[in-house]
Amino acid sequence: MIWLYERGGEVLKIETRFDNDSSLFELIWHEPDGTVRREAFETEAEFQVRVDAAREVLRTQEWFQSGPPRIDIDGWRAN
Repeated sequence: MIWLYERGGEVLKIETRFDNDSSLFELIWHEPDGTVRREAFETEAEFQVRVDAAREVLRTQEWFQSGPPRIDIDGWRAN
């Protein structure tokens, strides 16, 4: 999933995905300044805890979700 957040004139893009090659869940931050940060998790439970915590931090920092998330078809688990 691709989530866009806005604050002032800045846009933050966050990707949540599953990497089929590494079998890791990923949280990828595309910062307004162009830097990219990648966090990886072995279990879905660990990943979900981190995603929930990240959303809470974004809320307290007054980032607002811009529209609905978009589905990234390449970010799904292969069967």
